Amino acid sequence: MTDFRIDLRRGALITAVLALLCSLFYVLPANAEPADYADCPAATLCLYSGANGTGERRDFTGTQSLESYDATWDGKTLSAKNNTALWACVYGAPAYGGGLQTVKPTNSDAYAPGAVRSHKLVPTRALCFTGYERCPDNRVCTFPEPNGRGAMTVHLPATDPVTKNYGNSYGTEPAPKSAWNRTPRHVCFYPEPTYTGTWADPADASGQKRFAAYVVLRGDSVTVPAPFAGTFRSHELVTTTGDCQ
Repeated sequence: MTDFRIDLRRGALITAVLALLCSLFYVLPANAEPADYADCPAATLCLYSGANGTGERRDFTGTQSLESYDATWDGKTLSAKNNTALWACVYGAPAYGGGLQTVKPTNSDAYAPGAVRSHKLVPTRALCFTGYERCPDNRVCTFPEPNGRGAMTVHLPATDPVTKNYGNSYGTEPAPKSAWNRTPRHVCFYPEPTYTGTWADPADASGQKRFAAYVVLRGDSVTVPAPFAGTFRSHELVTTTGDCQ
C-alpha cells in the first residue's frame, strides 16, 4: 500500500507538469508580438513614421533615391529598415545635405523627428559622403557643402560678350564649397561676378601675397579649401590655365 501511494503521488506530479507545459505551448504563440519591421518587403528600404517599424510605411527600391520628400513626409521618418543589399544614406537636409547617418544592408535604425529629409541607396558606404554623381555631362556643377553635397547648381555655359569665353556670373545661389568640372575645358573661378578679383594668402601677414583665379582642371571634382571656399561668384571655361583673367 505504501508503494502504491508513492506511485500515485508521482503520477499526479507528472500529470500536473505536463498540463502546465501544454498550456504554455498553447498560450505563448497566441500572445507573442510580431517581429519589428516584419512587414518590410525584400529588396526594399522602408521608412516608418513611428518607432521600431510602426506607423505609416513608405517603400523605396534601389533605383528610388530621393533628394527631397513631399510636405506630408518631410522630416517625419522615425525609423527605417534597409532590406536591400545596398547601403542606405539618410540626410538631415534635402539634396543629400546636412547631417548624415548610414544603415548597413539588412539593418534597421531610429531617428529623431526632422532628422531624415532625403536619402539614397549606394553600393558602398563611402558613396554616402559625396553627391557629385548628380552633375550632368558637359556642365560645371557647384554645391554649397563639401564633397558635392547640398542643393546642386548646374551652370549652363554662355558666351561672355567681353571675354568671348564660356562663363557664368552667379545669381543668388549660395557661394559654392565644392565643384565638379565635367566639361572638356578647364574652369577658372573668381571672387567677383565680373570674372575678376583676387584672394589674400592667409599665411602672409603682410597681405601682399594674392591668389588669382582658382582653377579646376577638366574632369576634376574638388572640395574647395580656404581661403577660396564659399567665395566664388563667377567662372569661365578656358582652353589653357594661362587664359584665366
